[in-house]
Amino acid sequence: MNIKSVPKKQLWGIELNLVSLLFSSISPVLNKFSLTSLSPVVGGIFTSAFAAIFTFATILITRQHISLINLKRLWLWLLGGTNAIGIILQYIALSTLSPITVTLIARMYLVYVFFLSYIFLKEKITKWDYLAIILCILGSFFISGSRLQFSDNLLGLICAFIYPLMYAANNIVAKYLVSDEEPNNVLFFNHFTSALLLFCYALITGTSFSHISSQAVAFNFGGAFFNGFMSLLYTSLQFITAGKANIVRALGPVIVIIYSSFFFPVQVTPSLVLGAVLVILASTIVTFTRTNRE
Repeated sequence: MNIKSVPKKQLWGIELNLVSLLFSSISPVLNKFSLTSLSPVVGGIFTSAFAAIFTFATILITRQHISLINLKRLWLWLLGGTNAIGIILQYIALSTLSPITVTLIARMYLVYVFFLSYIFLKEKITKWDYLAIILCILGSFFISGSRLQFSDNLLGLICAFIYPLMYAANNIVAKYLVSDEEPNNVLFFNHFTSALLLFCYALITGTSFSHISSQAVAFNFGGAFFNGFMSLLYTSLQFITAGKANIVRALGPVIVIIYSSFFFPVQVTPSLVLGAVLVILASTIVTFTRTNRE
């Protein structure tokens, strides 16, 4: 491999991540509004189904090959299973907490993904990665400040802490599959198997599909559409490690706070500003450093 080409590929992967982040961060706000008449399970089914349709359309437009024979692979069902559980837990958290609070707690995702990447993908964690992790956690702590009120629904808080673990596991499985499959194929099967699993769960548990408003479905559609830009994250995994890809996404709380400010009151405090600076600094460190492996 030409060593001189590595920084350019790395920068390309980070740029894809940032574009993905700007669009996908709209999803929590829209999904919050969709829960006015959708249960977490039904909302998850619609989200996965819409996302699968969007991804399938992209595959057709780009004339990529896809085969349902791949559904025999256990890894694809594990991919969809972790995504399905993550979606349900995220919706439960959003039903009782604000998008800002949920997103801030979700910064635990960073710790989860580095831990899982180290164990299963053997991705090295350098001193710069440790520094970025610490800065992200500290930044999230300062950003949250007085926002994390434990008088909030306990179930919602528990779900908010667990769902990032499911998405981190989903990311690790995706990283493994992307090495053999096109990113869009992996993303399609991620949403498709997730929708099937959630639908089966709804049938088994007798989940009601009544009283679903068109407005809620529209918000869900919008959330799925913008979250569809997550496909750029899967593409970026070809250029940077899973750990680095997700440290870049630590800008998530800042972006969600900006979007949420249009619908929810956001008070700008010194701790909020300091936290935002720390998170951005962590992302900057990732942009201009390389792991020993690279």
